Amino acid sequence: MTADVKNLISHLQTALGDDCLTGRKVCVALSGGMDSVVLLHVLAQLRAQQPIELSAVHVNHGISPHAADWAAFCLKICRSLDVPCQIATLPPLESAGGGLERAAREARYAVFARVDADLLCMAHHKNDRAETLLLNLFRGAGPQGLAAMPGSRCLNGKQLVRPFIDLTRSDLQAWANAQRLSWVEDESNQNLHFRRNYLRHVVLPAIGQQFPAITTVLARTAEQMQEQTTLLARLAEIDAKDCEDEHGRLRISQWALLPPIAARNVLKHRLNRAGVHIPSARRLEALVAQLVDARQDAEVFVRFGQTGCHLWRDRLWLDHAMNAPQPQAHKLSDGVIDWADGQLEVQGDAQAIARSGLVVRAVGQGQRFQPAGRCRSTVTELLREQGVPPWVRPRWPALWRDGQLCWVAGLGWGGAADDTHGLALTWMPTPDQII
Repeated sequence: MTADVKNLISHLQTALGDDCLTGRKVCVALSGGMDSVVLLHVLAQLRAQQPIELSAVHVNHGISPHAADWAAFCLKICRSLDVPCQIATLPPLESAGGGLERAAREARYAVFARVDADLLCMAHHKNDRAETLLLNLFRGAGPQGLAAMPGSRCLNGKQLVRPFIDLTRSDLQAWANAQRLSWVEDESNQNLHFRRNYLRHVVLPAIGQQFPAITTVLARTAEQMQEQTTLLARLAEIDAKDCEDEHGRLRISQWALLPPIAARNVLKHRLNRAGVHIPSARRLEALVAQLVDARQDAEVFVRFGQTGCHLWRDRLWLDHAMNAPQPQAHKLSDGVIDWADGQLEVQGDAQAIARSGLVVRAVGQGQRFQPAGRCRSTVTELLREQGVPPWVRPRWPALWRDGQLCWVAGLGWGGAADDTHGLALTWMPTPDQII
């Protein structure tokens, strides 16, 4: 498929679904490279024709010595287009044996999962898809891996969309040249130590000498694999029906009775639908084995990149905030405080809050607390009764004064609290994600 420069906007409208685009929150994953810069500019032009709430997010891994310059470039280009831009600066990566590329990818997608948007747009194109298919083929991937970058999928309650997936790199280059755009060049893209770069600069050009249409052929194969993946997803939903509770969540004890091949397919489908990247078949097998052998009251944990998978109360829970930085202890102030597992809204007189001496920090472990009108117990036990999962409890928000626990989210003020300072506290937890 060739994109005429003048028709790129209409192509984007079709790819995003023109009929239901108006008024939606659309966020661009902006690296600063040519592809994402083109996507941002096309969406900005589309915004002039159709009201959308456009924003961008840039992930600064801090790996390149130019990382700060790239972040500054993204802020500058977004300001020129009147587009809000979030810069997510990440701590140093830990590859954990999976390689720097994979660790960086998992960290990026963890950021993308938390973006406030209806649509998260990424600028991957047909060449990227061909490269990904080959990478996954050499890893021994199945149909889903060989589908290599679907045009859209769910990511933590939003839709991840790749509107350029049917276009080539040269299509985007032509549009960028016609619009006289500027972008940044990542020097690591020329480093043949990275497998994708080796495929892009060495393998695919060599194959292309004998098979000139290799990019299109591989993209077509990816589309066929996507069809197979879709059929497997439909089969997974059929098999899951007998294992679901009234909320559509898997009863793991019932799921474990499925034939092994069906159980794996159901679990893989549910994890994919929740936006969890499964790094390897071995990791999935490890989770399946632990779940099948677990007692009904057991707690099981398996890590998938930046997401933790926990078996608790016969359900499989996802913890996307597992590696999220925890807020530091600080004096309470009026407004909304972002927390790993929700938001705390504080309302009251600013001077009274300042005089209160209250500090907000995680409740931690081993604390005892007596909510007003209730018996004294450990915070862990009180939160368990509230249905708060065990891995969340230590990082639950609380208010302290002079080292004394005064208030706990979901439990309220302690019975010994002599003065609430006229505060109105509202805890808005992130909805539990249970597959």
